[in-house]
Amino acid sequence: MSDRITEKLQRLQEQMLAGTVSRRDFLRYATMMGVTVGAAEALASCAPKPAPTAVPPTKVPPTAAPPTAVAPTAVAPTAPPPAAEKKPLAGHMIRYNPQLCTGCSVCAFACADKWMTKYFPEEAKDTINLEFSRIRPMRFQWVDILQNCQYCTLMEWAEGSNKAPCQQVCPQEAIQVVPEGQGEPTFTGYGYMTVDRDLCTGLDLCGRCLEICEDQFGSGISFDPIEKKAQICSRCGGLPACVDACPEPGALMFAPLQTNGRYWANTPSAMAEMLFMKIYQKRRTV
Repeated sequence: MSDRITEKLQRLQEQMLAGTVSRRDFLRYATMMGVTVGAAEALASCAPKPAPTAVPPTKVPPTAAPPTAVAPTAVAPTAPPPAAEKKPLAGHMIRYNPQLCTGCSVCAFACADKWMTKYFPEEAKDTINLEFSRIRPMRFQWVDILQNCQYCTLMEWAEGSNKAPCQQVCPQEAIQVVPEGQGEPTFTGYGYMTVDRDLCTGLDLCGRCLEICEDQFGSGISFDPIEKKAQICSRCGGLPACVDACPEPGALMFAPLQTNGRYWANTPSAMAEMLFMKIYQKRRTV
């Protein structure tokens, strides 16, 4: 790294410490200079602290000796109240704020680590494969996009049916909705969809769910790199690991479902166009 860039980073650290530059802006400027996200996070955490201002000692006039103090009665320390246990939430969706998201991919690492450890614990001891993540950060024209299943069951896609397109085309009925009170805690349940890996025949033999989802929405379905089984976001049974892992407050939220399903069922490029217009009030020029 050149001396010029190093000097600029030091000035940015000082400005962040003084409050004239936010932490988010520091990360953005640092990455624009070629610093990796991890290094920028480390620099933001180890910004130099200002040296304490020396205060001259105050002369205190001598006083008479105080009377003998009576030892106070010892009070047993009280234990802090236990942290409230998080409860799974039904009927929620994962939403993100593109103005707060830094594209750090911590959410994807948390998701991949959780699911890879569940299905392939031996392989997970050595590495984390991001292809196991159900949430996928992307960037389109400077706008960060988080792509995952947005549950298009919000609208009826076939007469007399409220199944999602992926459910309708699955010949094995492997994509299922796990009712509240069933499933595995912190993995499935509370009315969210999941894939029965015993029923799924995998990408090599089928892949219909991926085809229809990519054709209409994006896609919110992926396949694990080892067994090629379909993956869909189950919201971790109402306790999504990605939301808990997000380092930016407000960037990733677990919010109640919206009713306008098509708003959340756009392709990544269409979502980028929509967000760009909302933020900058004009169309993108490619």
